Amino acid sequence: MKKLLLGVVTFHLALIPCFADVIPTRRAENDTASEQKIKSRLQTLGMPAAEAERQVRDLSPEDTNYFAQDLNRVQNAAGLYWYEWVGGLVLLTVVVVIIIIKLTD
Repeated sequence: MKKLLLGVVTFHLALIPCFADVIPTRRAENDTASEQKIKSRLQTLGMPAAEAERQVRDLSPEDTNYFAQDLNRVQNAAGLYWYEWVGGLVLLTVVVVIIIIKLTD
C-alpha cells in the first residue's frame, strides 16, 4: 500500500509541468507597414486573410521587423513534397525488411 501511495504522489508531481501555461509575447509597439507586408506575402502564398492576420499577430515585434526586411524569408512550409513521402516509405520498408530478416535468423 505504501508503494502504491508513493507511486500516486510521484505521478502527480510528474504531472505538474503539464499544467503550466504558455504566456505569449505581447506586442508593445505596432509596425503596421511591416505587418501589412507580411500579411500580403502570406496571402500570396495561399493563406486565408484571417489566418494570415492571426499568424502576424502571434509574431513578436522583432520577428515582424526581421521578416519584413526580406519577404523571401516567409516561406510555405506546410507539407511534404511527393518525393519526401516516397523516400520515407522506402526507408520504412527497408527498416521493416531488416527487422524481419534479423528476427527470422
